[in-house]
Amino acid sequence: MSGRRLHTAWLVPATMAAAGAGFATGNMFLFPLFCMAPAYPTMISRLLAGQRGRAVCAMLIWAATLAPTSVMLSLWAPEQAGRTVLRGEAYAHEMFHWLRTGEGRESRPAEFLVEHALHLILFTALSLATASLASIYFGTVLLNYMAYYVARVIQAANGDFLAGIMAWHPWSLVRVAAFVVLGVVLAEPLLGRISGSSRVPGQGRGPWLLLVLAGLVVDALVKAILAPYWRQWLVRLTG
Repeated sequence: MSGRRLHTAWLVPATMAAAGAGFATGNMFLFPLFCMAPAYPTMISRLLAGQRGRAVCAMLIWAATLAPTSVMLSLWAPEQAGRTVLRGEAYAHEMFHWLRTGEGRESRPAEFLVEHALHLILFTALSLATASLASIYFGTVLLNYMAYYVARVIQAANGDFLAGIMAWHPWSLVRVAAFVVLGVVLAEPLLGRISGSSRVPGQGRGPWLLLVLAGLVVDALVKAILAPYWRQWLVRLTG
């Protein structure tokens, strides 16, 4: 097995173990830090080696591992999750209000587009200022409270994991992937200056940034079109 495959294989159990350890602390600020601990050094090492594509791949694998891990932790210990997942209960309350009534940002493009734009501006600024250290922390918080909501949906549906799958709204998955790519690409400028390494990618960001932009546009369009129908399907599953 190649070193690259070994590295990727290590990232999956390491993320699961780190998330479990962070959850065990019961500290809402330490939990995201533990969750991202295996991913950030991996991303940095691959960027320092000039491997932007592999850095993106590693971060996508990390996100795909953390999401279900965080759901399972919230299902396993829901009371502790309520204390440990930063903004978890507030986000779940907001989303369940939308499920019950159809009212909320999910159904109002004028509102959710402003929120998306603010998240994008904040994420971009944090990425450029900290080589994506702070922005990945911010993204981990977001991913964890989305997972908390998914766990609450599964509970409301009496353990129906189909409801849990559907609670990962497709537009949200697109947005998560877009921000993961953005975090990798925007880590490069500061990382290159700090390390002084000529191997940190300095060119070819355009196609990646266009991919991010396309993902954010798809996210907004799919959400605006599909959200009312998706809500109805979820309501049928959760009662």
